Amino acid sequence: MNIFQNKYIIPVIFGALCPASLLAQTRSGSSDTTFKSQTLNFYSTYKPEVVPAPKPVFVPTLPVVDTSKPVLQYQVPEQTISYTYQAEPIKPVALKRGREKLPFENYAKLGLGSQNTILIDAGIGSLMGNDYDAVVHFNHMSQKGNYVENQKWSQNTLDASGNIYMDKARLSLGLQGERRAYRQYGYTNELYAFDDADIRNVYSGATFNAALSPVGSTFWNLKYRPEARIYWWHSGMSASERNLDLSIPVTKAIDSSISFSLAANIGLTTYTAKAVNFSNNYFQLAPAINFSYEGFKARVGLKPTFASNENYLLPDINVSGNIINNSLRLYAGWEGALNQNTYRSLSLFNPYMQADYTPLQGRSSYIFGGFDAALSNNLTMGASVGYKMWKNRALYQNDYTFSPDGRTFAIIYEDIKALIIDAKIQYQINEQFSISGRSVWNLYRPDSLIRAQQLPQVEMHGGFRWELVPKLNIGADVVIYDRIFALQSTGLYTKLPMIIDLNANASYEVHKRVGLFLNVDNILNQRYQYWNQYRTLGFTIYGGLRFKF
Repeated sequence: MNIFQNKYIIPVIFGALCPASLLAQTRSGSSDTTFKSQTLNFYSTYKPEVVPAPKPVFVPTLPVVDTSKPVLQYQVPEQTISYTYQAEPIKPVALKRGREKLPFENYAKLGLGSQNTILIDAGIGSLMGNDYDAVVHFNHMSQKGNYVENQKWSQNTLDASGNIYMDKARLSLGLQGERRAYRQYGYTNELYAFDDADIRNVYSGATFNAALSPVGSTFWNLKYRPEARIYWWHSGMSASERNLDLSIPVTKAIDSSISFSLAANIGLTTYTAKAVNFSNNYFQLAPAINFSYEGFKARVGLKPTFASNENYLLPDINVSGNIINNSLRLYAGWEGALNQNTYRSLSLFNPYMQADYTPLQGRSSYIFGGFDAALSNNLTMGASVGYKMWKNRALYQNDYTFSPDGRTFAIIYEDIKALIIDAKIQYQINEQFSISGRSVWNLYRPDSLIRAQQLPQVEMHGGFRWELVPKLNIGADVVIYDRIFALQSTGLYTKLPMIIDLNANASYEVHKRVGLFLNVDNILNQRYQYWNQYRTLGFTIYGGLRFKF
């Protein structure tokens, strides 16, 4: 149908247009046969349009609720930090004084062993109330050797200390009594023989000390802690000593970083031997300025000291700082001290000294520097190098003039200089295991003597503690001394054999109230001499029970 229509529509249109065209030509042909010019104009208009993008529609929705329980894991590193200071205890004033009573604060320890060893050790720590607390400790130990005649000693000490709490202060008191008996057995048994009364020397003494600590705010916010100590010391060789020490330190903080301190120290000592008195007194002032900021600490001070025989200006300078995330501490200083060389201090160090000596004061000056480093959470180490100078350093020398056997030691004084090298290391895992070692090298240079006699130039210490299984603890330690020189009766110096003292111990808690302990001393059975002509006991083993109540 469509095809048919399209076939005839064109001839029809053509036929209709032809007569009109012929008519137009006939009309025009009578006047002009030329076509008129015509102009055709074409116009095009375009307007661009941008289709707007559809606007997104945001619909707020809540996140999917996670109902699973998270698993949190914490790894706290083990700390093995040691401090060189004792922090002040926290004393909340508003709370009631007192403390929680701990179980089994009292104990008693009894041990027996070879070399006629007897050990009695006891402590009472349950003495307390709302306004006081106190502890008491008693110790007795005695031994008698089987190889050397009159080789025996004993010691008894009784310590009591406590605190009395008041509204604005705390009064700390202490009392100590002691008795130490020795025999001067350092002679040749084949050549000499003595009665027990001739070589027996008994030291006895008593010490009382008191300190007052303020609680809360004070006048001008001053920190102070006055202390006093009184002691009496007596020996069986007709010698005695009395002492009174007073110390009044005061500190004023300017701000959180700077503080000033001033201390007044007084020492009054009287030594009596064979009805002759010797005064050993001093008065000292110690002003200083202290600075502390973000791990850096500095102290600069002087200690003018007015002694019995000479006046000194002693330095008091210390600087320390923490670096590398507080894992490394560097320190240096210059410290001076007065050495009174009292009869009590000298006889406690060497009980075989002569009772008749002349106290002579001296001083020491020590310039040093070193570091302490924490290599890991468990491993720490440190080292220091210093130069020390002594004036009137007390030395012990066998006296062959007073007694040809040389069993007693005379006190001589010498100016000494020394280079001191100290190194230490420690590895510790909580309270379960620890091992440590230390080495000290003393390069002495006496002023007039050939040797710094009876002073070890090499000192080494080591030990470990291990909780092998619950309630079972074992340990061991070793002490090494070398290059100790002593003066012989010939007037020549001799080097004493190297000392290696190896000891071990163990303890086991059988019951919450009962425990066992075992000590083994001088395992190598070395009959060494720290003091010339005085051999040690040798191998010793002793053990016993420990009760808690």
